Amino acid sequence: MSGERDAACRDCRHFEGEAAALERAMPALASLSSAHGANRADDGLCALHDRYVRASAVCASFARVTALIE
Repeated sequence: MSGERDAACRDCRHFEGEAAALERAMPALASLSSAHGANRADDGLCALHDRYVRASAVCASFARVTALIE
């Protein structure tokens, strides 16, 4: 269903999916391997709830990323 996809964490302004951000937030991750690995897929961090989340997760605090217009 596209409505669910549109509200997924990966599309939220609180979601941080960059590998470098994961490694900064979880320093021990680098000792296991790297946040660039296939195990995490496109999962990331929720800055609002301060936790690791699936990119496909959904929550009531969803806030769509808005494009910056110059």
